[in-house]
Order: sequence, then C-alpha cells, then structure tokens
Amino acid sequence: MTYIIGAVAGLVFGGIIGSLKSLFIWKKYGEEDASGYGYQAGGNSIYARAMISYFVNILTLLAVFLVRNIVPFDGIAFLIATALTLALMNHVWALRQKKAVKTN
Repeated sequence: MTYIIGAVAGLVFGGIIGSLKSLFIWKKYGEEDASGYGYQAGGNSIYARAMISYFVNILTLLAVFLVRNIVPFDGIAFLIATALTLALMNHVWALRQKKAVKTN
C-alpha cells in the first residue's frame, strides 16, 4: 500500500511542478509563437527556456531524492512517479498548445 501512496503522491507532486513550470516558463513563448512573433524574437529564447526547464526538473528530482527516506510512504515510487509526470507534463503542454493554435 505504501507503494501506491508513494506513486500517487509522486503523480500529484510532479503534476503540480510540471503545471507551474509550463505556466511560468512556456506559456509566454507559446503565446508569442501563436502570434507569429516567437520565431522572429530569436532562437535563444527557446534554448534559455529549455535550460531553465531542465534545471527545474533536476531540482525537483533532487528534492524528491533527498526526502525519499523522510516521507511516510515509499520514496522510490514517489521519485519514479514524479519523474514520469514531469516528463508527461511537457507533452501535455505541447498538445494543448497545438490544439489552441489549430482552433485559432
């Protein structure tokens, strides 16, 4: 049962961090790109955002790794579920942006 609780906690934590990351890092770039301004602003914007996104992922996974023995559920399931959800949230954001561009 502790594995399931750890996995659910990881899914929730990774989902929250992934959503906040998409909101604060990628939302403005998506809006610029939809208006046709994103590519003209320079390619460095996307590289900087990608590096910040990777840094946030690393910090999140490092924090989860450091508290794996403190949490009252299985820390490894928590870590794996968090990593999985962080990766999936990037794809969810990209699909949302693609859908928003098609409807506009």
